[in-house]
Amino acid sequence: MGLVARAAAAVVVLALASMLAPASAVAQGDQQCLACHATPGLEKTLADGDTLSLHIDGDHFAPSVHAALGCTGCHADINPTSHPPAENPIASKRAFATNTVPLCATCHAAESGQWGQSVHAALVRDGNPNAPICTGCHSPHTMLKGEAASIETVPCKTCHAAIFTAYDTSMHGVARRHGLTASPLCADCHGAHDVSVPSAGVGRKEVCLGCHTEALDTHRAWLPNVDLHFGVVSCPVCHTPRARRMVNLILYNSATDQQISRPAGIPEFENLSSAATATTSGLAPAALMTLLRALNHQGADGQTIIRGRLEVRTGVEDHQLALASQAIGDCATCHRKGAAAFESVSVSVAGPAGIPIRYDADKAVLNSVFSIDSVSGFYAIGGTRVTLLDGLLLLALLGGIAWPLAHLTVRWLAGRYLDLTTPHHLH
Repeated sequence: MGLVARAAAAVVVLALASMLAPASAVAQGDQQCLACHATPGLEKTLADGDTLSLHIDGDHFAPSVHAALGCTGCHADINPTSHPPAENPIASKRAFATNTVPLCATCHAAESGQWGQSVHAALVRDGNPNAPICTGCHSPHTMLKGEAASIETVPCKTCHAAIFTAYDTSMHGVARRHGLTASPLCADCHGAHDVSVPSAGVGRKEVCLGCHTEALDTHRAWLPNVDLHFGVVSCPVCHTPRARRMVNLILYNSATDQQISRPAGIPEFENLSSAATATTSGLAPAALMTLLRALNHQGADGQTIIRGRLEVRTGVEDHQLALASQAIGDCATCHRKGAAAFESVSVSVAGPAGIPIRYDADKAVLNSVFSIDSVSGFYAIGGTRVTLLDGLLLLALLGGIAWPLAHLTVRWLAGRYLDLTTPHHLH
């Protein structure tokens, strides 16, 4: 049955509209709209062949936050006397939803501005057809106040189901389900409308320290080089005991102190893939240095440098946080020869809104002579038990110390010689 036929049939049951949406709950004008739109199965065929549901459940609309606005609050362009129109072409569901964004902004200007700076908006601009817009998270006809702040109805899990499952069984999720509302939910770490990627830039440290303000001081009681660890080790590395760990070599611009975006037109990048093939283990040491030279061509604005950080491998593992008592406290987990964390290496740049784009690298980049400059920014002698780098950096350190010591020794010996050979009457 087509749209016009369904609408005509719905008019016959206008007298029953009060059963679908009582006058005490829905305004009289809205009941007229619901006389048609409360009809189950009411839909419109779109230009791309898909169908758009036009069914509105009055019982769900009545308690929603938008019920007070009434239908015409958002649909002021509808003329009841000529509705439905003979023609109203809609290209697709996505096009229809995208066209509602400016409409939402008329009342929610602040939230719309925040969304415009978010990773979701960046993905929309990048052409991602699945990136959420307003109606992707907030159903306009059924939205209840506070549902985005409830673990039961938070909309994030619609798209991020695997990550939400990991969160739900983590210390944060378990605490939340046991009534501790101070325990963070999605928006507390990522933002509600200005959704960001905590793994971008300086990493998750600032997000975690936003709640765990005492963490630096409590770690100083037992952890050596706390500032270094917090700078180059992501919190989940120790606080998700079952996670797989890796070294992430992040390309930064020294002038802006920001992670660089994926450069276009550089063969060294064009040839990379996000996963190693069966015939290669990823970016080789010499290729990494060639890549850096290509990025640091003459006239480039700032130098591209590498900062290394220990991280867990996936977003799911990032959210499997355990109790503090279960966190890894054994230094040998990382500080031993052959530690698993140093068997997996990636090189990363920033994608839309800072989403890291990772490229597999050969683990040899961590112990190759070609890579000393690349990893020296985060490498500490003896810190990873990479024997070759330990030896090379120790030699460099000893060489730096030995030269001034040798110079001072020669000067001292020369002075002693002159003192012994000079006649006393000349002293």
